[in-house]
Amino acid sequence: MVVRCVMRRLLRRVSWGLLLLVFAVLSHETGASGELLMPTGIAYSLPQEPEEFDLREVEAYYDWRNNLFFRRFNMSGVEGPANFMTARRTYKVSVNQYGYEVAMTFAHPLFYWLDRNGNGEFEPGKDEMWIDVEEDGLNGNEKLYDPMRPDEGPRGPVPSPPSPSARGRLM
Repeated sequence: MVVRCVMRRLLRRVSWGLLLLVFAVLSHETGASGELLMPTGIAYSLPQEPEEFDLREVEAYYDWRNNLFFRRFNMSGVEGPANFMTARRTYKVSVNQYGYEVAMTFAHPLFYWLDRNGNGEFEPGKDEMWIDVEEDGLNGNEKLYDPMRPDEGPRGPVPSPPSPSARGRLM
């Protein structure tokens, strides 16, 4: 049990080190306007969402308008703006005895945001937002998502149109 815990911590530190190295390399590639240039052909991997009560969590809140529970993180671990965010669908929200909202959420996030250009804002139009339609965790099936751009097709099964019946026909 102890060995597994130590290995898990070691793998987390190595993965964060690699993520920070990628950010450091990318932060040096800027255009004339100072905006970060994203190299083509490189697949960006999203970091794993930290556990509940992780010190990197900057803020967590429930938004009743869209029924999502948001968590914002500063993945570097030092004080500064959030650079990673997740949103999960909720299926039950209540108020505990202390007056705080308690949200029961699905196991994995539906949306992920990663501030790739380091400006402190999450901008879906700049390829900083992903959707995991299957909500099965980070496994490679997440797609870049822009809520302002129409999708190529529907997100779920397409309902078939009703077939005409003999009674409904006009003669």
